[in-house]
Amino acid sequence: MIRIGWKPTAVVLGSALLVTACSSSAPKTAPVPTASGGLVAAAQAAASTAAGGKRPGGTLDLMGELTGAQLTAYLATLKPFEDATGITVKYETTADLFAVLQTRISGGKPPDVVSDPSAGQLQTLAQQGKLTPIDSWLNMGQVRSQFPAGLLNLGTSGSHLYGLFYNTSVQNLVWYDPKTYTGPNPPTSWAQLQTWATQQAAAGHTPWCVGLESGSASGWPGAAWIEQFMLRQAGTAAYDSWWQGKLAWSSPQVKAAFQAFGQVATNPRMVVGAPTSVLTTSFSTSPNGLYSKPAKCSLTVQADWLGNTLAQTVPGVTPVNDIDFFAFPAVSSTGDGGVIETSGEMLATFRDTPQTEAFMRYLATPQFAAMVASSGQWLAANKTVPATSYSTVLEQQAARTYDSAPDVRYTAQGSMPLAMETAFFSAVLDYVKTPAHLDAILAGLDRTAATAYTK
Repeated sequence: MIRIGWKPTAVVLGSALLVTACSSSAPKTAPVPTASGGLVAAAQAAASTAAGGKRPGGTLDLMGELTGAQLTAYLATLKPFEDATGITVKYETTADLFAVLQTRISGGKPPDVVSDPSAGQLQTLAQQGKLTPIDSWLNMGQVRSQFPAGLLNLGTSGSHLYGLFYNTSVQNLVWYDPKTYTGPNPPTSWAQLQTWATQQAAAGHTPWCVGLESGSASGWPGAAWIEQFMLRQAGTAAYDSWWQGKLAWSSPQVKAAFQAFGQVATNPRMVVGAPTSVLTTSFSTSPNGLYSKPAKCSLTVQADWLGNTLAQTVPGVTPVNDIDFFAFPAVSSTGDGGVIETSGEMLATFRDTPQTEAFMRYLATPQFAAMVASSGQWLAANKTVPATSYSTVLEQQAARTYDSAPDVRYTAQGSMPLAMETAFFSAVLDYVKTPAHLDAILAGLDRTAATAYTK
């Protein structure tokens, strides 16, 4: 299943974009950057310290979903650990991590470590006693000062920490083409942005591009919008209660979040192609409207990877000049305007061995985080990495957004049980198709929640 944390490769997104973009040139894939010798040496030193100055050797089995250039970049961040400790990291890629991991656990053969974009799955495994606590291995004072509390809380069960995020992605940024966008920048509020968008729509200029199609995970882009409205409109307390199954889907807060999304996605004048097109347009091709001649829309919402991917795949598009973003604006005084939503992968271990202990200690270091930042693929979850460490302007802007946020919240859809997440995506599609059925749709989600959280 494609989750919100999934970052499409340039080839995947580029192939789709070029269908309607302005050139028949083959999509380009940016090479994986190479970390400087200084960064590698510092990471090796940190890895050696993580292993207590010893070389334990042996093998560490690591299971995850990465492939291609992203896997190459990821393994490069672990190479200093291998060189310093003599431990070989064997990465096992699976396209269905949730199911394969559950099968391996049931069979008594879990991997040593899992790198999982579903924090909800790891939270459940921690509660079931399947994972090994790591807080006794780490300098927790340092960890708490370097990682956002919202991410640490998600890796915590009871009084112990079980998982650490190594990367992060800022979600729900508002992207635009600076050459054609004439609205407030940045808007002081969602109301200000929507006032401008409504005026544009009245003048015959459709403001928003939205696409919800994503194969078996269709609906997740709309779920991301609704999560953002929950965070910015209802606040973190309501947001947390909601994904934890403690706040009803039929509550006023959740209903208002759906309706706020609906003011865009279900309004034929506000979105390109009307709601029917929203349902059938892929999330990967929906940004095309920014570069049609003339532009079909002015705004689209997506995570921090969109700008650099467009720059790699759409001829003539350069970061900042042709694609830029601002943070999703504050929606109401009761929301948490400064808290941002993120995705990413959490690492957790099933075994207490010298190899896993050294590995998890290495992952907590700023030196490993610097390697992640140098990869050109992700933001580092550890906030000690300065924004200037990132190689592109858009990455630096996203890093500043992450670093300046008072706290973060992991995506609600990635935190929910899988059955709840799947029902959420389906409900988004049903709502866009038939907005008048919202109360019945939310009641159905409440019925799903009654069983999803008890498994």
